[in-house]
Amino acid sequence: MKRRELEVEIREGRGKGPARKLRRAGKIPGVFYGPERDPVSILLDPRKLQEAVDTLSGMNTILELKSSTKDLNGCTVMLKDYQEAPLESGFIHADLFAVDLNKPIRVEVPVELYGNPVGVSLGGTLDQMLWSVEVECLPLKVPDQIELDVSHLEIGHSIHVSEIKLAEEIKLLADPEAPIAAVLAPRLIEKEAAPTEEAEAAEAKEGKAEEPEPGEKPGKPEKPEEKGKPEKSGRPGN
Repeated sequence: MKRRELEVEIREGRGKGPARKLRRAGKIPGVFYGPERDPVSILLDPRKLQEAVDTLSGMNTILELKSSTKDLNGCTVMLKDYQEAPLESGFIHADLFAVDLNKPIRVEVPVELYGNPVGVSLGGTLDQMLWSVEVECLPLKVPDQIELDVSHLEIGHSIHVSEIKLAEEIKLLADPEAPIAAVLAPRLIEKEAAPTEEAEAAEAKEGKAEEPEPGEKPGKPEKPEEKGKPEKSGRPGN
């Protein structure tokens, strides 16, 4: 990781009034602090800050301060937090945290997937559940991002944190069992085939015969024909 330079100066005055005055002059308020350091109010150019962190490392970029103030000049920091204007892009406040290049730090590193999964070519969908993982290492050893090949994933398969390979000096702090991405099975789009018109008509007829209409009494069963009785002749006897 390369260091980027950032110019800062001591800020006089606090509150909304001085902050607005700073922004009209093209500057923004900020705070510099760190372990065993009292917070210091600073001012800086928001465009210079944007250029400095416009890297793959983003907020993990190591910044080296340049200032006319001796206590600030040469300090190494990271952008710990910031505020942006609600309706427009650009920083309106920044917190810079002092880091010791010889002491490990804990940071979140983004996870970048690459490759076309086998399961996706068969109709599945790649779902990424984890977009960053926490690591611990020296500030200049922080990786820009962690790349994972997912081309081997089939439908129903997933890739976990335990499969991340890092340099020995970088300690992975995330849960090894946590899934990072998985290929999900395709959803069923077609519903079951609708019954044919003939089947619907037959079902309706059958149901009508078995169930009487509301208010209708069930019909009596037909009497079986009596056996042994001769049929009457249609001709009159002599």
